[in-house]
Parts: sequence; structure tokens; C-alpha cells
Amino acid sequence: MSDVEIISLWASLFLEADLPEHEPHTRRLTALAGSHRDAGVFALDDPAVEWLKRQVARGVGAYLHRAGRADAPEWGARGRFDVQEPGAYRGLANEPGASLAGMYVLSWPSDRSAGGRRDDALPGCLSFYDPRAGMNMGAIKRDPYHRYHHSMQPRPGLLIMWPAHVR
Repeated sequence: MSDVEIISLWASLFLEADLPEHEPHTRRLTALAGSHRDAGVFALDDPAVEWLKRQVARGVGAYLHRAGRADAPEWGARGRFDVQEPGAYRGLANEPGASLAGMYVLSWPSDRSAGGRRDDALPGCLSFYDPRAGMNMGAIKRDPYHRYHHSMQPRPGLLIMWPAHVR
């Protein structure tokens, strides 16, 4: 896995990995998303899904290593295709019963213009919110945790993992 970055944010770890040579797998997964919107991704029998499973396993390994876990606990993954139409909004969510949540980006809009909406709108971005209620209220200048949210512009081929309790 190349270009792996582990970000320490709000005393939590976030993994961002640009997966090498993802294009043919991403194209195939995109085709599967169109025909299997409600299916469990990891239950599909397809070489692109097998490739994605390997990438997720590598990401989990890198995450756990950075978190100081020498032993790899027994784990499993579940996933779904989340196809959003232009102008759609996916509300805040977390993953009860899970330790990690994640996303592999097949495609993402590049237009970040607010289009007449509120000036704090971040169209085309993925936002994470500090799970520590009120913690940023006592932040001082240059405190790395003073922001209550972190937003990013995803791109095709990006694997992201974060603690499942983070919204």
C-alpha cells in the first residue's frame, strides 16, 4: 500500500491511503455498485471485491500497528455500496458495534462551489466531527484540537478508516 498517511486527530487515528493501481478495480466496483446497490459488497464473488478485501485487510493492519496493537485481533468486515445522487446529503452516522468504520471511494464530485447556499456549506466534502462534546471550547491558540470538525475532499482510489464512534 503506497501513500499511506495516518492522521492523529482528536486523540483518534484516521487512515487515508491512496491505493496503487486502483483504476481497473474501481471501474469494476463502480459497475457492481450500479447493479447491486442494496447488496453486501463483501458477499459478492468478483475479483475486484477480492482486491478490495485485501486492501481493507492491509489498511486494518496498518491502522492497528500505528495504534500499538502488536497482535491482530480476529475481525470481519461488512460493507455496502452507497450511491448518492447529485445534490444528495448523507446525514451524520456512526457504526454501533464496530471498532472501525471506513470508506473506499469509487467516484466523488469535484465541484465545491456552494451555489448560493450557506457560506459554511462544504459541498463535495466528507466531514468528521469531534466526538468529545465541548472539548474545543477550552482550546488555546495553535491547539491542534481546536476545530470541532475535519473536512476533506475525497478522490477515487482513496481508502479511509476511522474510529466507528466518530460521526
